[in-house]
Amino acid sequence: MDQHVTEQNGLHEAGRGLPLPASLDTFHMVLVLLVVLTAFAGCSRPDDRNSTPVSQRAPDKASFSGSRNVAIVPSPMVRGTPLAVSIEKHEVEGETSPYRYQWFVNKIAVQGATAPSFDTSTLHRGDRIHVVVMRSDVKAEGGSLQASPVTVPNAPPVIRSVALEQEITPAGSRLLAKVEASDADQDDIQFQFRWLRNDKVVSEGSENTVVLSELAQSDIVTVEATPYDSDGAGKPLRAAPLVVGNNPPRILSVPMMMSSAEIYEYAVRAEDPDGDPVSFELEGAPSGMTIDRAAGQVVWRPSVGISGTHHVKIIAADGKGARVWQEFDVSVPTTPQSP
Repeated sequence: MDQHVTEQNGLHEAGRGLPLPASLDTFHMVLVLLVVLTAFAGCSRPDDRNSTPVSQRAPDKASFSGSRNVAIVPSPMVRGTPLAVSIEKHEVEGETSPYRYQWFVNKIAVQGATAPSFDTSTLHRGDRIHVVVMRSDVKAEGGSLQASPVTVPNAPPVIRSVALEQEITPAGSRLLAKVEASDADQDDIQFQFRWLRNDKVVSEGSENTVVLSELAQSDIVTVEATPYDSDGAGKPLRAAPLVVGNNPPRILSVPMMMSSAEIYEYAVRAEDPDGDPVSFELEGAPSGMTIDRAAGQVVWRPSVGISGTHHVKIIAADGKGARVWQEFDVSVPTTPQSP
């Protein structure tokens, strides 16, 4: 009995050193393989929206795809020229969504300024403008781009007209340059004048008058005016040439007082010593006053409510550069009140 028990125990002890059965080794290998395959499948799992792996999916088309550059043109800005948006991009197939725009002046959004272009007529020197461009179908961050700002430059003064007036004096012909000019920035305007005789400069400076004592008959004189503000010069403009030796017209008539508040009429009479035809114009007059260019007939029907004294300046010219003027005041009579 004891011997049998000992033999059984010996068998159990010997079994601890034996190798595992072949069926157990196969089970372990299959288990490891399943773990590896599961991990690999997790890395290349299709996403929820389509069957393409995440690592191979194209960029989301609802955002600004590719490298893009948004700029404001023209740059530098040109006064009086509208601004526009320039978008450089890499096109994405199927990308058709329009853009939205918002323009800013000095970092403040301009109400209603949502077009690809921007009107600059109301801007002032030193204003800074930028624009934000957005995709109409994008609301998330990254769906907009901002252009670098541009600054409104100085607006140089502009001369509208230059006219010459001639006066015969004992010292010679005294010439006066009358200039009309404006500056969009409301800067003070200074002028430089170049006086020319037969296309040769005879005098330069800031004075708008010159006396020329050595002019010969039929010499042609003119003046070129250049406007300046604190930041630089504008474009020069020349007056219509004047023929020296030509005599200006003479105005012979005398203006009358205004006798009625309803209408004022004045027939201007002038003659030219050289027999040249004379034309008339109003250089200064109240609103609504007119003059017949050939006949010199002045007519004014004051609007209801107009009263007081109004200044009038009439020019008579002979077409060769010689001009003469007449200035006077017209007072609208007070209409008596009805009893």
